[in-house]
Amino acid sequence: MNTIILFIRMFVLTIINLYTVRLVLKGLGVIDYGIFNAVAGVVTTSAFLISILELAIQRFYSISLGKNDQESLNQIFSISLKITIFISIVIFIAFESAGLWFISNKLNIPFERLDAAYYCFHFGLAAFILTLLQIPFSSAVFSHEDMNIYALFSSIDCILKLFVALLIGKIAMDNLSFYSLGLLIVAIITYTNYSFYSHLKYAECKYKKVKNSELTKKILFFSGWTMLGSISKVCMVQGSTILLNIFFGPISNAAFAISMQISNAFNALCNSMVLAVRPAMIKAYSNQSNDYLYKIFNLSNKFILYVLLAVAFPMIANMELIIKIWLHETTPETVLFAQLTITYIVILALNNPITIIIQATGKIRQYSINVEGISLLCLPISYLAFYAGLSSAWIYYSMIAVCGLAHIERLRCLKKTYSIFQYKDYIKELCIPASVIIACGIIIEHLIENIPVNATIHALISIICLPLFIISISCIIGLNKKEKLIIKDILIAKFKAK
Repeated sequence: MNTIILFIRMFVLTIINLYTVRLVLKGLGVIDYGIFNAVAGVVTTSAFLISILELAIQRFYSISLGKNDQESLNQIFSISLKITIFISIVIFIAFESAGLWFISNKLNIPFERLDAAYYCFHFGLAAFILTLLQIPFSSAVFSHEDMNIYALFSSIDCILKLFVALLIGKIAMDNLSFYSLGLLIVAIITYTNYSFYSHLKYAECKYKKVKNSELTKKILFFSGWTMLGSISKVCMVQGSTILLNIFFGPISNAAFAISMQISNAFNALCNSMVLAVRPAMIKAYSNQSNDYLYKIFNLSNKFILYVLLAVAFPMIANMELIIKIWLHETTPETVLFAQLTITYIVILALNNPITIIIQATGKIRQYSINVEGISLLCLPISYLAFYAGLSSAWIYYSMIAVCGLAHIERLRCLKKTYSIFQYKDYIKELCIPASVIIACGIIIEHLIENIPVNATIHALISIICLPLFIISISCIIGLNKKEKLIIKDILIAKFKAK
């Protein structure tokens, strides 16, 4: 049920977010929108800290919940709150000094827009710090699996941002400054929602003076090795942007930036599904419920892959039309980049159940070094491909190939860390059925393309029929007998409840 709630929420919010981007671009104009992204980019260089701390704190929360250790839960909350406050102070001092210098001396901002850029920076930094301080509270919500609360608060956040975008140009204030201030107000409301709810709902979310250096070290150690993966992703994106700029110029950069927006939307969809299973998997590991954990592992692999395939197929098939509707114009390079980024995200999404189990064990040092070391190979491969005169699309070809190699290494690390895992089960239960489903999806799309109708009717047929076909064949081929019975029992129970 949690997964269904999150999936519906993410589908609706993705549409709202994409429409909000369009409103902001229209309201601010090209120059101010560029300034906003440049200034926000300075602040969000530290954004990877948010995901790192969330993963670490959720992991320790979930293990303590699995053991029903209330004292440990309170210690985790109190220590994590101190860590986030300390990091927030360091970031505030660093950015209010070095960040301001960088904006004044390195960014290319028109002189008459500098004041607005400074306001944008200060408001953006305050909003970022509030997001950091929110982590101990939101992690408690995730770990208690209160996904309906997460869905509610994140929906409020999304709708408020849409409201701010709609008000651009309608308030007697500089548009860029107003938009930045509006986002800060939204961040204040979101922080208040999580902190107030957690304080009332969960007994552990009340600060106490705790001296537990061992637990603090464990949280920081776990965060440190998790940080390697986040830094690797930042390096891949920024490195890819630089390589494309050097070899192909700003047009390819623009195509890559648009593909990243689509990538973010797909990642959000994937993360909404992962959030629903992560606490349960970590609790199962802490309780040593290996059979249950293995069952969740297999089901989550299938659910993530089949849902993403159902969304990916019609999007890839109709990407040119989708981008034209979204941005009113497109190029062949933009379409290809967008199609390839969806392929990359679908493959990358399969690492999540593996990573959750390894993170639950706490043995992430070697895993992080091996996997992220392989992932970074995409940059030298792309450079060699561009140097040899190959097309800009090789930035994604290399990412997809390296992602496949990294996934093999993830499976090897999983087998080494979690001996119950069997390669033959993974191939039989996931790889072979998925290959058949993908092949059938390609055949059906080819048949739809040959229907003698105009482009709009073709897109409607594809968007309606392909997801239904993928979901149907996934239920028939992709699920084993026990999983089909589980789904049948759930559906019968829901029907009787009505």
